[in-house]
This record gives sequence, structure tokens and C-alpha cells, in this order.
Amino acid sequence: MGKGAKPLHTTTAEGGGISKINMIHKTLYHYLRKECEALDSAHNKLRHQPRNPAAVHEQRVGVKKLRAFFALIDNIPDFSFKYNRYLNKLRFLQNIAGISRDAQLQARALTAHERRSNWRFGYAHLLLQERQALAAELMVAASKRLKLGSFNELPEQFRERLEETEEKHLTAKLLEYVTDNFQEIRPPVSRAGHIAWHEVRKKVKEVYYQLTILKDVFPEDTRYTYMLNFSRKAGELLGKWHDSSELYLFVSSTIRKARKEQLPVHIKAVQLQEVLKLEAREQLALCASHLRSRKEQL
Repeated sequence: MGKGAKPLHTTTAEGGGISKINMIHKTLYHYLRKECEALDSAHNKLRHQPRNPAAVHEQRVGVKKLRAFFALIDNIPDFSFKYNRYLNKLRFLQNIAGISRDAQLQARALTAHERRSNWRFGYAHLLLQERQALAAELMVAASKRLKLGSFNELPEQFRERLEETEEKHLTAKLLEYVTDNFQEIRPPVSRAGHIAWHEVRKKVKEVYYQLTILKDVFPEDTRYTYMLNFSRKAGELLGKWHDSSELYLFVSSTIRKARKEQLPVHIKAVQLQEVLKLEAREQLALCASHLRSRKEQL
């Protein structure tokens, strides 16, 4: 437990064990504290090393987890918790981390493809280096402008407000909300583009994070484990598709820019474009197949 944290009241079931039903307050509080501390740690690393890949990834994932948490607690009955000013900071950090992380992943994936053909798409790497430099500058500016110390106070503020709410039936209500969210996961309409599939990916990630938040209070019911495993697999497949699709879009855009400026475009750049297009389509087919396999009735 972090510095200044107070023990949270729990109710014991018969036999002296802690009832899963009455663990929900403790579960929510400790999850929020853990993620706030992780975000603060990543942010501090980036103040000194704005291009640190691990820290960029930690910050980006941490922001997504906290946003999923806030969406979840919105469904606590008769509970009001003002988190908008924190959410605004999270959105700002997510945008910066997104620029940096995407450029890092695309540079890594591009290099892997280039090695297979013993060739380097220099113009593309130059653009990616400029993106990373811009993201690093924004990260430094953000570390000076944004003070995340207030996030250290957030868990205690949440705990105090949460203790005023009725714990009975709360686990069931939150699981019902996540189950309804899970039931909305499905492939978009036929021939949907990158943006529509990206929205599906965001929905899957939110559901998966919310299920991981509630994992310790799952009742003895296999459907919750099924939802957790299904959304984890869906997230992995959609993540692979997203990386390939983003690289394809970037390479296509780079080729267009080069031609517009009347720069020579190597035949291997065009071949790479076709390879990435096929790769993204194949991975998208795997995503669609998995999402269609979801059980309609749980």
C-alpha cells in the first residue's frame, strides 16, 4: 500500500474469509492506487528520457487503463466523483504518447520488413525520426506543464467517496455493465475501413481492462472467465492488425508525398506497400473471424 494509504473496510464472510461480494470497494481502490503510481513513475522517467520506449508504452497503457476505470465507476449507483480535470490531463498525455509510440513501432516494423529485402526506405525513416523528435519535445514541455502530483491524491479522495456508497449488489451491477459492454463487441459492417475497426479495437480494450479490474471479484461463473479470455485474444489480434494497417497507411502516404515532390520512389517501396496491404487484410480477416465466434448468449 502506498504512502498515506488507509486500510479499507471489508466485510468477512462466514468462516473468516473475505467475501468476494464485499471486496469490491477494496478492489477498486487498490486498482486506482496502483495505476496512478504506475502513471506517475512513467511520467517521471519521461521527464529525463522523453524517448524511452518502455516508459512511453507504460504511460500510454496507463492512461487507457485509467480512462477505462473512470468509465466503469460512472456506473456505480448514487455515486458522484469529479474526475474531469484528471481526464483532461490523461487525454493530453495519451495524444503525446500516441505520436511517440506509433512512430517507434512503425520504425521497428519498417526495419524488420527492410531486412528481408536488404533495402532501406530512407525517406520514410526520416519522417519517422521527425515525428519522434516532435513527440520528445512535446513530452518535455508536458512534463513541465503537467504536474501529476494531484494523481497521488486521487485514490484517497476516491476511497472516501466510495465508502459512502452501498457495497451490497455493487459487484453484480458493475459486472452487468461490463457484460452489456462485452455483448456490443462485434465486427463493423462489411467493407468497413480503418477508422471503424479502430473503434472496435478501442471498445475491446476498454472491456478487457474493465474485466481485469473486476477479476478478483468474479463469482463462480465461467462466463466471466470466457469474456476475459475472449477480449484478451481479440485485443491481441486487433493490435497486430492495427500495427500493420498503420504502417501500410504510413508507407502509402510517404510514397504519395515523395511522388508529389518528384522524388524517386524505389520499386521495393511499392512492393512493400503491396505486402503490407495484404498483411493487414489477412490479419483483419482473423479479427473478424474471432469476433464472429463470440457467444451470443452467456
